[in-house]
Order: sequence, then structure tokens, then C-alpha cells
Amino acid sequence: MKTVDDTLQQDIQFCLASLPRVSRTFAPTIRLLPKGLEIPVTAAYLLCRIADTIEDNPRLSIQDKDTLLSLFSRMFSEREAVETVFLNAVARLEGDTADDELVRQSQRVFNVFRSFSPTLQKHIGKWVVEMSRGMQQYAQSAVKQRFSFLKSMQELDEYTYYVAGTVGYLLTEIFSFYSTKITPRIKQRLEQLAESFGKGLQLVNIIRDMTTDLRRGQSYIPDELLKKYELTRSSIFEKENAARAEMMFNELIENAVKHLDHALDYILLIPKEETRIRLFCMLPLFWAMRTLEKIQQNTLALLGSEKIKISRGLIRKEYFLAFINMNSNRLTRWHYHNIRKSFYPRLSAAAEA
Repeated sequence: MKTVDDTLQQDIQFCLASLPRVSRTFAPTIRLLPKGLEIPVTAAYLLCRIADTIEDNPRLSIQDKDTLLSLFSRMFSEREAVETVFLNAVARLEGDTADDELVRQSQRVFNVFRSFSPTLQKHIGKWVVEMSRGMQQYAQSAVKQRFSFLKSMQELDEYTYYVAGTVGYLLTEIFSFYSTKITPRIKQRLEQLAESFGKGLQLVNIIRDMTTDLRRGQSYIPDELLKKYELTRSSIFEKENAARAEMMFNELIENAVKHLDHALDYILLIPKEETRIRLFCMLPLFWAMRTLEKIQQNTLALLGSEKIKISRGLIRKEYFLAFINMNSNRLTRWHYHNIRKSFYPRLSAAAEA
């Protein structure tokens, strides 16, 4: 006969096993965290992933997404009132991806989440609810029959806040809860940069996947930006518009770098004693910078059929360098700016041409 502890351990193992199936980027970095953080960050990430998968489900109508995301948000404050309804609804969802299975098994993730202290649950729940309510708003206001259109750069900024800026705040709460080295003063300074930490990484993903998204009928390029460069979502691919398309991509890259500059400052505020937390944050930042470097070497490659990816060798190199540099703010900053200099001046030159 299973005990409560046995069931919880099985649910924890489910979460740990699910993580690499739904995220190639975060799975290896989360494993680098101290043991006391690995399970809370894993559960928090999977809760965010559940909301994201519901919002992105092509089989669901806007009304269905609205209902499910509303129920999901209420799971954190009105458990008894909505739990059965939500879990029964997601258990019936179709789909054969790892993300679809994660949503169907939501109860197991919530079981792990509810094993945490009330304070930690409050920290995590606040930001997961903020994210899911933003996704609910996005699905209601922006999803069309085929494309998701953003009208302005302000809407793009708002979208990246909900899907990624919230994650920056969430991680800051978890890190501060875990570490006595992160004093209230340090936490306050981290919170000033947390939003950019998440937004910068998300913008790199949006830029990298822009063409793939367009080809599958999804778009995160704001109408305002297309109008500025006299482009449409179809004319981007036309050869005679290559120069304007490149200028548009460069503006998005510049926007991402401004946020990543703040992400670097965020990481360097984390006390050096928390080496594993610093390492967890450093690797996505430097992989993102290498991705932008590769994109800027041939910006128009974004319009090709192949997905832009940095090599395994470069991933390993940044992993090795992070281990060497993580306890030195000076070396970390020097390495970051070396990568930045390799492509950022070209952006300015292109803008002035």
C-alpha cells in the first residue's frame, strides 16, 4: 500500500523526468542548482509550462483557453472550488506531445507544489498566476483565425513581460527565499533587473524562431515595426526587401541586447557564495548572446528554412568558461562584452547607413 510520502516521491520523479522532455534549455541548467532549489524551480517551471501549453494549444478555442486559464489561476487560491473541474477538463485534452502529457498530469505537479512551505507556495503562485492571466488576456485579444498579431512594440513588451519577465521575478523570489546571502537590499536591486533578465532571453527566442513561427501561422512581429520598414509578414521573404528586413531584425536584436545588459547586472548581483545560482543564470545568458552573434553574422539566414542554432561545441565552451568565470565579476563582464563587441557595433553601423 502506497503511503503519502511514496506518492509524493513518485510525483517528484515525474516532474524531474518531465523537465528534459519539455525544455532542452532549462533542464541541464536546473540540474546545476543546489539540491534545495532543484525541485522548487522544476515545479515552478512546469507550472508555467502548463499555462503556456494551454495558451498555445491549437485545438482549443479562445473561449476554452480563457476558461482553462481562469481555472488554472484559481487553483492557487480556490483549490477546493475548482480543482476537480480543472483536472477533469485537462485530462480530456488531446495531443501526443510531452507538453500535452504534462498538462494532462497537472495534478502531479500541483502535488509537488503543495508539498512546499506556505511561504514558498505564495512566492511561486503569485507569479505563475500573473503569467497565466497575461496569457489569458493575450489569447482573448490577439489570436486571429491564423496569426497572432501584435499591433505595437508596446504590446510586444507587454507580451514578453507576461511570458518571461514574470519568470525573472519568480526566480528572484525563490532565490531570496532559499539563500540567506541574498539580503533584503540585494533582493531589492535584483527585483529592479529581474524583468529584463526574463525579457532578454525571451526576445532572443522570438528573433531566432521568427521565420519558423511565420511559416506555421504565428507571428510576434508587431504591426508597428513592419510598417516602419514598409514590410508585411509575407513580403519579408521577398528578395528585393532583404535590406529592410535586415534592418528590422537588427532593431529587434538591439532591443534584446539592452535587456541582456541588465541581465548581466542581475547575475553579478548574486552573491559569489551562491555559485550554483550564478551558474544557472549565466549559461542561458551567454548561450543567448552567442545565438545573437550567429544571427548577426548573417541576419538574413533567419529567412531560411533551417533553424538558427549554436553548435554543441560552442555550448560546451560557454559551459566551461562559466565554470571558470562565475566567481569573478570582472572576468564575467569582460567575456560578455567581448561577445557583445563582436556583433553589436555592426548594428549601429547598419542603422546609420
